[in-house]
Amino acid sequence: MIKYLTMTIGKQKNMALIAHDGKKQDMLKWCMENKEILQQHNLSGTGTTARMIADYVGLKIKVVHGTEG
Repeated sequence: MIKYLTMTIGKQKNMALIAHDGKKQDMLKWCMENKEILQQHNLSGTGTTARMIADYVGLKIKVVHGTEG
């Protein structure tokens, strides 16, 4: 029998959200589905991905410099 352990994140986390071009729409969908949880954390992402998350999902996200993509 497999036993599962449920863990709760107790404090604000730093999370990087990064997606290749072919996965950006999947990332946006995932962010929309998890927006309530994500907005409780410090988010960052590279170039286009971070701008898309901010524009389309409405999450506050810091753009960090890296490759555009």
